[in-house]
Amino acid sequence: MPDLRSILQQRFEISGGEMSFENFMAMALYDPEIGYYTTGITDVGGRAGDFATSATLSEALGRAIAGWIRGQIKELEWHGPVHLIEVGGGNAALAAAVLKSLGWWQRRRLRYHLVEISPKLQKKQQERLARHGVTWHREITSALREAKGHALIFSNELVDAFPAKWLRWNADAGVWQEIHVRYETATGLRETFRECPTDLDPEIYSALSLPNRPDGQRIELLPAFRRWMSDLSVDWKSGTMLTIDYGSENAASVYHRRPGGTMRAYHRHERFEGGGVYARIGRQDLTSDVNFADLVRWGEALGIETTRLSKQCDFLTRFGLAADAVSRDGAGVAFLALEQRPS
Repeated sequence: MPDLRSILQQRFEISGGEMSFENFMAMALYDPEIGYYTTGITDVGGRAGDFATSATLSEALGRAIAGWIRGQIKELEWHGPVHLIEVGGGNAALAAAVLKSLGWWQRRRLRYHLVEISPKLQKKQQERLARHGVTWHREITSALREAKGHALIFSNELVDAFPAKWLRWNADAGVWQEIHVRYETATGLRETFRECPTDLDPEIYSALSLPNRPDGQRIELLPAFRRWMSDLSVDWKSGTMLTIDYGSENAASVYHRRPGGTMRAYHRHERFEGGGVYARIGRQDLTSDVNFADLVRWGEALGIETTRLSKQCDFLTRFGLAADAVSRDGAGVAFLALEQRPS
């Protein structure tokens, strides 16, 4: 078992004694030796997991996505093999439900790809989907190239797992400051506040224009996911992308009555905020709410148009699943479903 203190000391020394919160989050989640998704995660949902998803609570989401897939194939008038790309498959509960709902006859014309960077989760997926002929990839670009750019892409709780920049508003100076993290062996981790990078533009990251922000207001930005969308757009020629995640339609809704922002940790199904995000490195998930206005804007800039944005409850209702638990108050309204397509 790696010695956490010595590894933290090594990582922070390489970074000059401190790193941006974004880099800290990337380390805490994806470091090859101590990252949560690379070494720490045991399962998604259930007693062994640290958090649950809509897919682990019910098969309804999988059935709805299967219905969405049928509708998209018909709308796009696709014939022959159809490539499906699921990104971030968790413990494969969603994939299993989708494939089951599609049935063996429809599965004959499908090519199912799973993009997964967690070795522990990929192993679970391979065990669960051994009979289905799934192909695994570490990157979305690899899956799209195999599909020759023509694919239906979907994900559930993917965006929130990307490392986020964490900022706070300094009312006295009238500026946003980027949160950095320092590590010292004697005192541990502590926050510092630095000048924001010049490439953080309010025209790109709408939360920077958040109205009526109090002193100390915190926000999260996702340049890492913006880069991911940019990489995807190079190889994606046709199809539709369905992105399901928790968040709101705009920054004002995301941060309403949330002066501390939305960054939090999950460990054994318990939620931690504030200083709790710095505890249990490699043994807890870190996540933040998604500002869907940015995803829409980034897509449009890349030539990817939004065809629909709805609440998860409305998405499930479209496919006759309004009575399921994940479509009711709670998950049904906390999650949004964004559908985008190359224009």
